[in-house]
Amino acid sequence: MNRLITHLSLVALVLCGPVFASPSNPTDSPSSAVEVVSADFGLFNSAESGNPPFEPAKVVPLTPNQGYGWVMLLRTDKPKIKWREEFTLPAKPDTWGNPEPLGTRSVSTDGRVSITEREVSPERGIIFNSWAVAPGDPKGRYVIRVFIEGVLASVFEFDVQ
Repeated sequence: MNRLITHLSLVALVLCGPVFASPSNPTDSPSSAVEVVSADFGLFNSAESGNPPFEPAKVVPLTPNQGYGWVMLLRTDKPKIKWREEFTLPAKPDTWGNPEPLGTRSVSTDGRVSITEREVSPERGIIFNSWAVAPGDPKGRYVIRVFIEGVLASVFEFDVQ
């Protein structure tokens, strides 16, 4: 499992912030100081692909280096937000990639679950995390559970095929 956090994706997300401002299903406030306005899962695309930098999706192609992940728009006055991602795969991947550069990551003993934790400063209220398909990633149903300030904020289920 390779990590895909590129400056281009971050810039594109910040510039496209208003696109995420229209909530389809607002989530209840994870804490009194943080409100999830919208939460989306999808594909992170390279500029050369001709596709939007982020496009909502329920299926991730099993294509090496295809970026995918989640984006949330928050309403908060807090300068820093703590989030936790519990990422469950249908089978153990060949690798979970490089060590977490911006927080902490642990992997379950069976190798199917990665837990990543970070503290971030939301840019225009946006937080996100991204991954990239790597050789040896399993096909099937993946589940990402995201907690904001210790409270479950969103669950993303998608298929990799």
